[in-house]
Amino acid sequence: VNRLSVSGDITLTPAQHLIGVDTSVLTSSIVLTLPNASTLSNGQIYIIKDEGGMADTYTINISCSTVGQTIDGETNVIIESPYSAINIYTNGTNKYFIY
Repeated sequence: VNRLSVSGDITLTPAQHLIGVDTSVLTSSIVLTLPNASTLSNGQIYIIKDEGGMADTYTINISCSTVGQTIDGETNVIIESPYSAINIYTNGTNKYFIY
């Protein structure tokens, strides 16, 4: 598993798994967009971590790219606590879940 370090908006791909967000270099909040759940395998996961410790200043917004898809019933979730992380998996069809 490879770690992807990001410091700007990005649409995640099926090949990515561990995403480290360096909020210490950001100048505004960041958006990570999840791909269409149907392009992923059932049970595929994303781990997203605030590695810079500045999510209280520059939030990490995780959103669905496809209309009608949700993350635990919501179209987006926000990381706003320093150094926090979120683990998300998909049913491989139309939904994401936080675990």
